[in-house]
Amino acid sequence: MQWAAAASTLSVVRSSGAAFVPLYRDRDGFPTSPGEIPAFHPERMPSQKEVWESLEWMAKLGPKYTGNSAHVKFVEYLASQLQSSGLVVERDHFTFPRWDARRWEIRVTPQSGAAFPVAVTSYFPYSGQTPGAGVSGELVYAGSNPSFNLNNLQGKVALIDFAIKPREFSQMYEPWAIYPADAKFPAELRPARGAVSDLTQFQKAGAVGVILAWTDVSDANAADQYTPFSRPPQNIPGLYVGREVGARLKSLCGTGAQATVLLEADTIPDSPTDTLIATLPGTRSDEVILVNTHTDGPNATEENGGIAIVALAKYFSKIPKAERQRTLVFPLTTGHFALPWVPSIRGVIDKHPELIKKAVAALTVEHLGCLEWMDDAAFNYRATGENEWSVAITETKAVGEILGAALENSGDRKTGVVNPVHGGWLGEGSALAHAGIPTIGYIPQPNYLLAGPANGCIEKLSSDLMYSQIQVFAKTIHKMDQTSAAGLKGQVG
Repeated sequence: MQWAAAASTLSVVRSSGAAFVPLYRDRDGFPTSPGEIPAFHPERMPSQKEVWESLEWMAKLGPKYTGNSAHVKFVEYLASQLQSSGLVVERDHFTFPRWDARRWEIRVTPQSGAAFPVAVTSYFPYSGQTPGAGVSGELVYAGSNPSFNLNNLQGKVALIDFAIKPREFSQMYEPWAIYPADAKFPAELRPARGAVSDLTQFQKAGAVGVILAWTDVSDANAADQYTPFSRPPQNIPGLYVGREVGARLKSLCGTGAQATVLLEADTIPDSPTDTLIATLPGTRSDEVILVNTHTDGPNATEENGGIAIVALAKYFSKIPKAERQRTLVFPLTTGHFALPWVPSIRGVIDKHPELIKKAVAALTVEHLGCLEWMDDAAFNYRATGENEWSVAITETKAVGEILGAALENSGDRKTGVVNPVHGGWLGEGSALAHAGIPTIGYIPQPNYLLAGPANGCIEKLSSDLMYSQIQVFAKTIHKMDQTSAAGLKGQVG
């Protein structure tokens, strides 16, 4: 992305060669440009070491699934950090029926020969639970997603397989800007996500359990994937296996082989969980900027936006109030992984309409510091040596260009600032945008986003990249604060 300032306008030349000319006005009505990032003081930022040590501490908590003990500890840590920086922290309280898996395995008994266990890559969250001995039935092949054969499943264990669904970026998005200019934004992304979101059809057909087999990712990539998330109870146990195990099981279908599926889990009714809303007053309270994320998830990636928000809150609390015009409000929501019961950012929108009415812009920060890990042609899962693509989604060109200017000379290389022209809004920013707020949803989408290993995938993250992204966000917030509400909406009259 090449920025060329000329008088009161800024021409943005993208890698395609196309140019557009935005116009901004500051709060006094004077022309300005997104390339002018005022008042950023890097010396007031928390140190990179402090930020990374906070992330390491968070990772050691283990998966922070909505409302579990690790998630509660993380939320309390965030609240204390925000309060110690002088912010006022309020809470929205929720309860829901929390489901926690404890033990899972598959055992197969062929028609002849000894029974044997098979490797399980993960479980289907909120699928179902079994007694300690598991549930058993004849192993039958019920098809490949999305075409399933639901006939003759009564009392049987259904094996199904699936390929991951590509995200067609070339159809979902039109770029506002790409950074750096010579980078090629991908036409599609193929993240490791389970493609089957509904197991109730197999339960209704009489099956006692479901085995889901990945077909086009490595076992290392499939390991510990918590997918799909935020589904209601399925009332049938579901477990995932890798591609080679899936092929072996498929060869046993129709031979009379029996399969035992074990998934022990607990359902804890009325589990409490809290959303935090932290406020840092500016010189005026009639307009606010929202900076939000969610706090629940499986690893050091999915829910690390809270660490970034603490760093941003500490930074802006050190900026004199006279230099901060708008009030900053930081919603850190719960429920991203329990949406059937807990509304996450939509709960803030519904419970605090006066806050939404005052909001002139929003910046949603998720999944920071991501390095790219991919399967190669031989299904070896490895680091590519590149950053993961950062996808910054906004329908509002004006705020997209502010972010684009903040990216200049940053370490956040490989970022697409895109317009979701065909329904590509993902993440916690979507509901804010649909509420009419000019919103940037910053959401890298690595393969390991939903993986929940013991170390939280922290070896796949970069301290340098994450810290650079937080600095980019600080610059973006500064510029948002110095741009009129009309300018944030792209209105220049």
